[in-house]
Amino acid sequence: IILLKMNASPQTRLAILGTMSDLHRQPISYDLACLQKIVADVSPDLLCAEITMEEWEHEDFSRAALEVREALAPVIASTDIVLIPVAPGPEHYIDFAPNSGWRRRLVRTFDRLLRWGQIQANEARTVNGPWFGAFCHTVCWLTESLWNASDRAAWERQNQELVENIIRTIQRDSGRRVLVAVQCQRLHHLIPLLRAKARLMDIVGYQSL
Repeated sequence: IILLKMNASPQTRLAILGTMSDLHRQPISYDLACLQKIVADVSPDLLCAEITMEEWEHEDFSRAALEVREALAPVIASTDIVLIPVAPGPEHYIDFAPNSGWRRRLVRTFDRLLRWGQIQANEARTVNGPWFGAFCHTVCWLTESLWNASDRAAWERQNQELVENIIRTIQRDSGRRVLVAVQCQRLHHLIPLLRAKARLMDIVGYQSL
């Protein structure tokens, strides 16, 4: 006997797109125009981005990351894509760096190394690929090890809350095509947390969304 599920809800498809903040302004292939084109071509039903609910409600993108202000917001304004604010707070990766001392100097060295790697990666496909992912994960892990304990805990808590906001979005509006656009420094935190909830969604590459 074959049992067919009638009227079953379609599975949510979710893709994650790593972004690079102000490096999108550099003369690389993965610039702001490329980011805009990717989002427009993928045309997800929902776009989860690093903007807080308060900023979204007031249509205030001034504190949002460069890629949100100058690439994602214009796409949202000209398409039917629905923007979902998922950032639990306004802090970005660089806000957690030490203010002074040798730790600050070493963090700046790692930041230059990460920027070098981002420039070498050059293209969106490479930035979002496994080799750059491993490089980024290593550099970010070294950087975060130089933060104080409270800042590390705050960063981890922010990423956990960001994932919870994404999961709530999926549960509230299941069966959608969801693109999550976040700075690449978050990926090694977010991807394992989202994969732990894989029963709720199919996680695919952004090219396959």
